[in-house]
Amino acid sequence: MKQKILFACIFFTFLFLQNTIYAQQNLFNIPSGDITEHKKFFYQHQFNVYEDKLESKAHVVYGLGKGWDAGINIVGKGIYFGPNWRALYNDNPDKGAVYPIAMATVQKQFVISHDWQINAGAQAGWNLSNKIQNKQLNHFSYLIGSYHINNGSKLVGGFYNTNKMFVGQGNTFGVMGGYECKIAKRWYLMGDWVSGNNDASVSVLGGMYNLSKRIQVCAGWLLPNPNTPKPMGVVIELNLLGWDLY
Repeated sequence: MKQKILFACIFFTFLFLQNTIYAQQNLFNIPSGDITEHKKFFYQHQFNVYEDKLESKAHVVYGLGKGWDAGINIVGKGIYFGPNWRALYNDNPDKGAVYPIAMATVQKQFVISHDWQINAGAQAGWNLSNKIQNKQLNHFSYLIGSYHINNGSKLVGGFYNTNKMFVGQGNTFGVMGGYECKIAKRWYLMGDWVSGNNDASVSVLGGMYNLSKRIQVCAGWLLPNPNTPKPMGVVIELNLLGWDLY
């Protein structure tokens, strides 16, 4: 069984690389298909490091029970590196996604079987621009399915819909997929991919390590799709859970 899981990870990694190779609990950039436990919190902080800047994303989610969770995301905070150090900020939609953005999130999971679940979710909010004409609703909604191969390993895939204020120029509808493969008690291979040519259309290939029962550290290589505005970069992610993993 472990050989089958490892083969599935390698296959999906190869598939994403052939293409050159966002949220509630995430893999890197797409929803993980998990629901935060009832009356528990989940916090995730992600740093995308590029040659000239650092992007920061923060997600806090609370489990509502009966397959529901909800939370708040702050997306697009960060800094440009020297010689002119400055905060990340864009209030001109003609130059891409407008940011930073504060968004409310909600997600519902439907259990199909022990191995299969379907999640429907949405994020919506307003950017923090001081220009009133930019106070349009930003949104990102999705429908994904997740399949658990073995305890701790899974494949995730589905569809997303968004708007240009959130992802800049390019497509506003697409597909996404990812995997999480347990290779040891604390080690996982992990990756995801968002289709299209907008600001969010990237792949991240990497892994995750459980520092403790409630702390996870993830890292990966960010690879933009062709004809997207993103450069290559490195992703570092910290997950804090309000319940024991094992």
